[in-house]
Amino acid sequence: MTITTSINAVGPVKATEMIQSARAETAIEHRAGLHTVSMTVPAPDDATSRPHADGREFPVSQARVVDISV
Repeated sequence: MTITTSINAVGPVKATEMIQSARAETAIEHRAGLHTVSMTVPAPDDATSRPHADGREFPVSQARVVDISV
């Protein structure tokens, strides 16, 4: 499952990098007009399962993407 998130959720520096990557990807494809590029949001460094108080484990964070129109 993939969750689409807001570009604001990744922070200003990472958002700038993602937007620049989306623009570069679009330029390489040479497609005219406006289209959407989905960029994967990197997982947090602690993306591991954690034990719950009763012994069960919480699931690992799911993949997130940002859809950028360029």
